[in-house]
Amino acid sequence: MSSSRDFQKRLEALNREPLPQRKKSDGEMEDIRRRIRKLREENRPPQPIHYSRDLPRREPREEGPSVPAGPPVLLEDAAAGVEVDAPRGGKAYLVTERLDGRGQDWAALCKTFHDELLTQGSGMQRRLSALLDMDRLRLEDVLFMDLETTGLAGTPLFLIGTMVWEDGSLTVRQYLARDYSEERAVISIFLDGVAARKLLVSFNGKSFDLPYVRVRAAANRIPFAVSAAHFDLLHECRRVWRRVLPDCRLQTLESRICGRVRHSDIAGSEIPEAYHAFVRTGNAVQMVQILEHNRLDLATLAELMVKLPA
Repeated sequence: MSSSRDFQKRLEALNREPLPQRKKSDGEMEDIRRRIRKLREENRPPQPIHYSRDLPRREPREEGPSVPAGPPVLLEDAAAGVEVDAPRGGKAYLVTERLDGRGQDWAALCKTFHDELLTQGSGMQRRLSALLDMDRLRLEDVLFMDLETTGLAGTPLFLIGTMVWEDGSLTVRQYLARDYSEERAVISIFLDGVAARKLLVSFNGKSFDLPYVRVRAAANRIPFAVSAAHFDLLHECRRVWRRVLPDCRLQTLESRICGRVRHSDIAGSEIPEAYHAFVRTGNAVQMVQILEHNRLDLATLAELMVKLPA
């Protein structure tokens, strides 16, 4: 675009004499500025629409340290695990823990889950019977899932926590992407595992977790096929306890129904930022908190299932 001086020269050439110069008053200059601002506003491209569900739940932190003070912690030292190969290539980090190894209360939960699933007429079995033939459901057919993502809808996920019945105990298997490139491997491993199960258990998984995996699978060009029946505990808990609880958030259910309150737990809103800091610095000090947060979410799902009234 030509400058105002070039435009003036063209006018003078057409006029065959210099243009008369007149000093503009402050009022005229302010009017010109106002008109320019108005033209800029009118020609500004439309801004994208941001829905409230896609916006962060808190204001971004001010610039400062992204990780807690102290010496850096290596992932392998903080969370014992192994590197695993994905069915469609790539690698991820697998952390495994048996619930019955966490103490007497957790061992009791495993036993209760075993008994409730196999007991005719239990609250769990009555609700599952509407989904599939209970006579054919084994403990090993059930898979719990819970995601941890990097924030807004459509952004990469980095952790898929699963829990299955294995060797007499509920066993948590967490598939972690150590950087953004390992997301494909995490999704591939999860989809391969759920294909072998008949029942998928989640909390708000019908609206969030499974659609999220579907979108990220498409972004990574991974075929998405989940045929397992889906038992979403959010809907069941609302049916049972919505009239006696202030809300049916997982934290509320955990404290009011399970009688357990977490201490030193990382807030869900802080998890995306903590993961970005881990990728950027390699310091896994907050990853330990994220893994434990995800592990407790999975354990709470099992506990809510056994507490469903008959």
